[in-house]
Amino acid sequence: MRPIQPWRQFDFLLLVVMLLLVALGVAMIRSATTNTPDLADLWRRQANFAAVGLALFLLMAAAPYTWWRPVWWLGYLVALGLLVLVLFIGRSEIGDVRRWFYIGTFRFQPSFPAMLLHGIAVAAVLDSRFRLKRRRSRDEEPDDAPPGFIPYVLSGLLTLVAAALVFREPDLSTAAIYIVIWGVMAFISGVRLLYLFGTGVLAVAGMVPLWGLMKEYQRQRVLVFLNPERDPGALYNIHQALISIGSGGLWGQGYGVGSQSQLHFLRVRHTDFIFSVIGEELGFIGVMLLFFMFTLLAWRLLRAAVLAPDRFGRLLVVGMGAIIFVPLLINVGMNLGLLPVTGLPLPFVSYGGTALVTYMTALGLVESVAMRHRER
Repeated sequence: MRPIQPWRQFDFLLLVVMLLLVALGVAMIRSATTNTPDLADLWRRQANFAAVGLALFLLMAAAPYTWWRPVWWLGYLVALGLLVLVLFIGRSEIGDVRRWFYIGTFRFQPSFPAMLLHGIAVAAVLDSRFRLKRRRSRDEEPDDAPPGFIPYVLSGLLTLVAAALVFREPDLSTAAIYIVIWGVMAFISGVRLLYLFGTGVLAVAGMVPLWGLMKEYQRQRVLVFLNPERDPGALYNIHQALISIGSGGLWGQGYGVGSQSQLHFLRVRHTDFIFSVIGEELGFIGVMLLFFMFTLLAWRLLRAAVLAPDRFGRLLVVGMGAIIFVPLLINVGMNLGLLPVTGLPLPFVSYGGTALVTYMTALGLVESVAMRHRER
């Protein structure tokens, strides 16, 4: 029997949904920056980044995902190198924050591609079969045997190192995503619940020293979220976001005519609060359309994970999905006032070249797994 060609298993719906989300993002960035001359060209730059992301999506889909398993350590070292380097030569216009490399007018945020490489490393380590006591030979142990204690601890240490470097930038929200991604992948891998419970206890105990290591503005964000009366002025962005969403009604005020966004009451409207722009200009229907597209995307990721031919492929899909959907939940929660304000973008929609290319590349890895689900 002739082997099935991978491209015959290409998930076109995954590609279409991704492109629709990107197109919506470009359109909303154009609307949010129309009356701001300094930002009026951002939608074109986002479209250019999307072209780069599409090329990487197809490249990652064409390459067998199993290629990444034996070289995970190299990718992880590259990720650490980027995260260390940005602490020394990275710069920003915001105080002592060091999150970006500047190359001319291009700004590169290494924590996003490092997040992707970290996900590959965690998947490879959790798929390994090192154990404290080997009761059977490697050939006798089933491929889907739960990870042992050593892979679990090693993957956790890899995560802590990467998250600590991101936290040092400082970027607490992105560092937290590294840890959440690892937790989701560890749970899906089938590790013993006792390991997860013990890790949870240690995480709660670690909150005390972490609070002391946080920057003052980070602590204030948490305190204001818990007690809004502490500093009502600090909730300005949240209030404007809620006004924007509420004023959209069922059908919205119309594309390009939102009062809060076009009159600049809503700040950082093309990045952190672009969800509020969608709610204001496209209304409840536009928001539901956005959620519908992300639901379709989640369905295709779930399908790819279920059909994955091995645990490494399944963990890759889960990790890439977490990279996309954890920021989605945080960004939407922030816009609705349910979570503290963070700098996390709305995946595929908010302006940000590094984040967009990372998300599209992550889906390329998912596509690679989906295309090869009948090979084994």
